[in-house]
Amino acid sequence: MLGGLFGGGLIPSQNMFDPMTSQRLVLERNANYVLRVRVGPDNAHLETIDVNYEHTPVKIDSENFTGYISIRVFGFSGLMADPCHPPPANAEYFSNGFSRKALYSIQVVGQFKGHHLTADDIMFGNYFDRRLPLPPFSGLFEWFMRRMDRTLVLDMKSDTPSAVSPLLATVQKLSYWDSSLHGWDTDNIPQINNRILREVRPIDGAFDKDGRVAEYFPIKDTLNKDSKKRRRYFEKSSHRQKWKIKPTETYAFDFYSPFIDVNHQCVRMPNAVVEPMPFFDSDMPLRYECRTRDRRHTFFIVQFELISASRARPLRAAQDGRPRRQYRDSGYEREILDPPPPYSEEA
Repeated sequence: MLGGLFGGGLIPSQNMFDPMTSQRLVLERNANYVLRVRVGPDNAHLETIDVNYEHTPVKIDSENFTGYISIRVFGFSGLMADPCHPPPANAEYFSNGFSRKALYSIQVVGQFKGHHLTADDIMFGNYFDRRLPLPPFSGLFEWFMRRMDRTLVLDMKSDTPSAVSPLLATVQKLSYWDSSLHGWDTDNIPQINNRILREVRPIDGAFDKDGRVAEYFPIKDTLNKDSKKRRRYFEKSSHRQKWKIKPTETYAFDFYSPFIDVNHQCVRMPNAVVEPMPFFDSDMPLRYECRTRDRRHTFFIVQFELISASRARPLRAAQDGRPRRQYRDSGYEREILDPPPPYSEEA
């Protein structure tokens, strides 16, 4: 899906072959902006979420969707909903080496309440409010992205561009079960997804022993635990159209990427290239939406935003010598850090 590819900027910038310039731009952007994440049922009702806090997922309850959204960002140093909470750099979610697979995560657990929906109707991906400044040869990269995701629907040259895929064919982990069934032992709840597991009580197998969403999805009446097999299955539109989405069923899914560093607004590629993220700045948030294919109904929105550091008090040195910046609307201090090292399989 484009969220994992385009959201990380496979379209090259003018500094693609100048690593020193790219590194400087990443550092400047990290020093001048701070990340805020907001979620909600639509654009008019977005609220700031406490990133990396397992006990405070945001609950969505609209006519189209009811459920919980949790956001994790590795090395998070942005704004929190509660000014009394300093931002936790890492969540338990990233423990046991899981940060090799995910630098950020969008996790959703809930029910789609629309009637007569199929897997072909529910789309998930990036939506933009204005025309994008596409570089030359962008068509070549669009072709490459379609090869990477055969279900990708691109509309990059319109006044309201988008890049989306069918939800069930693009998320990395997916489980579903009848909402009336429960199976989790409330006396043995792990730290990850602590509140969600207590309130939803999913069936055994939908979440792993650590509390992360697992792959637990039947294909042709056979239980499947291989996400690649499920994604290949839903590449065919005929399979998606046959799969009915019922409001009596609960879906739990996790979308993440090892390349997109939203905390430092950069892309970390295996070849050690660190690139500033395109189409993500103070005037253009990185927005993920789950909508119907015809765009008539919105289920939920997750929006990564950059807040200008002009809202911060002047820099002052801390006891350890690191520069720190204190934000007026949060009350806590944030270290200005260098971007993390580039992603590698051995990391």
